[in-house]
Amino acid sequence: MYHPGKVIEVLRPADKDVKASGADTQATVRMWDDNILTLLVAPKLAAAIKAGQTVLVDYRPMPDFRAAVPSHTVVKILEGKKAETVWMAYRDMHDRQKRSATPPAQNYIG
Repeated sequence: MYHPGKVIEVLRPADKDVKASGADTQATVRMWDDNILTLLVAPKLAAAIKAGQTVLVDYRPMPDFRAAVPSHTVVKILEGKKAETVWMAYRDMHDRQKRSATPPAQNYIG
């Protein structure tokens, strides 16, 4: 399972404002459901990822855990029409879910 998100900021170990203990790159991502997470970026994407991009995050369970712990790794960068289509499909679904979860307004009849 994968979830789309929009990159807010990229945290590279060599950045001037970042002090890192390792060589991994992370990205702070606003997910389609309004959660904000800081996630590992797959090494092959570390040089290409930038703020504002739409990405796919791997939510499949990690193989070494008995419990279903999601990988939470950015594994794809989507661009152009594909990025817009995927993002809007998830956001539209989220908006429908929020509207259906909103309790109806009180109706006071006097």
